[in-house]
Amino acid sequence: MVTYLHEQEVNMNKAAFVSFSTNANLDTLPAGSPFKATWTVRNVGATTWGQGYTVAHINANKGSQLLTGKASYTLAEVASKSSVGPGENVDITLEMTAPTKPHHRFFTDWQLKDPQGNPFGDIIWLRLVTIAPPKAEDKPAAGPINNSKYIDDHTIPDGTPIQEGKSFTKQWVVKNNGDLPWTSAYRLVWVGGESRMTGAMSHMIPPAVPGEEVVLSVPMVAPPARAEAYTSSWRIHDDQNRAFGDSFWVKIQSTANVDGFGIRPYSQNDPQWKYHKLGHGPKTIGEFGCLLSCMAMALTGFGENYTPLSLNNALLNRPAGQGFDGSNVFFMAPAYLIDHVKFYDNWMPLPNTGATHAKHDPNLLSRIDQEIAAGQAVILQVDQDPTDPYTYGTEQHWVLVLAKQGNDYLVLDPTDGRPVSLLARYGYAGRSLAEAIKSALIYRSDRVRIQRGAQPPAVEPMKESMAVSDIGQTDGALTYTGPAWEFGRMLIGVHDRANRHPVQADWDLARGRFETVKVMSGVSVEEMQNYRAKFYMCRLFESWNGRHVPVQDFVNTVANDIERLVNAGVTYFEFHNEPNLTHEGLRYKGVAGSWSNGAEFGQYFMEGRKLLRQRFPGIKVGFPGLSPGADAEYHFGHDRGFRLNDVTFLHQAEAAVRAADFLCVHAYYISMQEVETEAIALVKKYRRMFPDKLMFITEFSNPDPQMKTPIIDKGKQAKRFYELCSQIPGIGAAYYFIISGSGWDHQALRRDTDGRSLGVIEHML
Repeated sequence: MVTYLHEQEVNMNKAAFVSFSTNANLDTLPAGSPFKATWTVRNVGATTWGQGYTVAHINANKGSQLLTGKASYTLAEVASKSSVGPGENVDITLEMTAPTKPHHRFFTDWQLKDPQGNPFGDIIWLRLVTIAPPKAEDKPAAGPINNSKYIDDHTIPDGTPIQEGKSFTKQWVVKNNGDLPWTSAYRLVWVGGESRMTGAMSHMIPPAVPGEEVVLSVPMVAPPARAEAYTSSWRIHDDQNRAFGDSFWVKIQSTANVDGFGIRPYSQNDPQWKYHKLGHGPKTIGEFGCLLSCMAMALTGFGENYTPLSLNNALLNRPAGQGFDGSNVFFMAPAYLIDHVKFYDNWMPLPNTGATHAKHDPNLLSRIDQEIAAGQAVILQVDQDPTDPYTYGTEQHWVLVLAKQGNDYLVLDPTDGRPVSLLARYGYAGRSLAEAIKSALIYRSDRVRIQRGAQPPAVEPMKESMAVSDIGQTDGALTYTGPAWEFGRMLIGVHDRANRHPVQADWDLARGRFETVKVMSGVSVEEMQNYRAKFYMCRLFESWNGRHVPVQDFVNTVANDIERLVNAGVTYFEFHNEPNLTHEGLRYKGVAGSWSNGAEFGQYFMEGRKLLRQRFPGIKVGFPGLSPGADAEYHFGHDRGFRLNDVTFLHQAEAAVRAADFLCVHAYYISMQEVETEAIALVKKYRRMFPDKLMFITEFSNPDPQMKTPIIDKGKQAKRFYELCSQIPGIGAAYYFIISGSGWDHQALRRDTDGRSLGVIEHML
């Protein structure tokens, strides 16, 4: 849990949040109960933190509560180490007590301060929701107590890399430091963090008498690979299912599945090195370290034990001209460092690809095939965003070749450290394999050959085109690897009135029928709560209509509305709406706006999300639903203009989607056949593209403008869409568009004039 702030750094003090864990369920915490919270923070600056550095309570969030005994602690009091050098992690643990007022939500914000009292780095924070404390008669009588003390990790130290899908057993050494023996009725129970590492949330523990140390074991499986570590927290429960004693956790780094390959996969965005300076320049490894990461992976294949960070440090010590030029690593650097590694130049498959310091080889693809067959290393330069027609061929990125795969290459991409089809990720519709490659660096070892398995890891098959017309042809398993959804299933939802201010007819129609309502900023808390739903989402609303709206102005416009809704318990906010339309901010064909493609909107979104989370720690900001369809002129209700292809726009904005807290999708149809083909296939496509994102269908319906579809059919279509969506994992809610609105009777659930139901709702639920 972290908030990112702009600040004036003092003496190059910088801190980056890494992870959070706690021994309590912060969503249902008994009022007045004690608990511990631990934040792992990395020193990403140039100064060692030591004597005089403190962790202090601040008021970054309005209403931030002090839940500890005092407002400031030295590192020696609360940190796992009292001196933290650049690049090192430290655990900061605070003992807190929940406020005594039940059924309320509370925040607490903390930040590091230097010896002069200047705050720096990411804010660390938590949110909790109190419940009524147990009644006196529910409390155990005074007498002998249960207690436990964590002693050591018996297996799997924190940060251990484990390949995704691999089984392992986590073991802790724990002491019974209470008064009562542990019997076969006692259990080790999951209490927080990642739940997917184990199939069972409760495990038997060995018997232990007071004073005895035992080893507790939990069999686990590494979840899908990602840059961030996975953490899962556990605590012992007695024979009455009451938790006691220390909580302890497992923390692993899940790596990509590259069975059969003698190469260790790395992501440049791994928190272990993401924030470290690259070479002698201003860039970090996370920003610009793709080539360095590829070199480190290649060297592991040649038998050398390097990570991106250790390779970076080793090259920093090389003479001038052998390591870095600023943040640029020299192509020859691995050969200067390792005596058995030789560099065999940089080659272009076609003349004038834009690659620098490269020679043309018309037979380069054959040469690459020969090199990988001989166990040598090939690093390819590609266009980072091949779908962007405005910047085609200009974004430099590097990937490491694993194997030949038909008319394609399987590559390790240092963006996330995962194997992927080269053409699927970096190809361009209608272009050949040679056209997807800007250049190829070739390295050979005269001592070691890279092992390459006969069966490469499975990857998403290459598609010749990403056009919308192909969308229903996408197949493959539907999996969700993101955070757990608090309701555990998809909620049935409806979109609020189009003018943002519902009336009695809307509440009467929706109450008791819909579990969740999506509102828009500008709605009052009373108007929203009159729906009496169990969950609310808000779309942040602003009118573009052919003008430029700076991102700071957009944030300022919606800030007051957000504050009211946050205080009422709303945490999920969809950032704007259908940005691939000209009336929603797309700059196109003389129409003014704030972005001209998905990449530019992605930057707008990421800056806006950062500003919003600075002002409102704890909120979740979602990437907005796009208008589905190909490039086309449109006329929707009162709105008209030009739509940019949604698939193109989405791929251009991929970095923003991955930065978002959740992902929104819009799906429309006219017939039942379209419900069961194009519409649901679109949702499935998003699921497969972003398996780690919680998704919300924030708009769906039959928009038949001529109202030729029978009302009964409209209801049945909506019911079927709800049903099909509920079968897709990781869908939080689906919202029918729309309950009512002036000029929206063709899609609404009631008439705007008299408030009467149009008959759709009677057949959809």
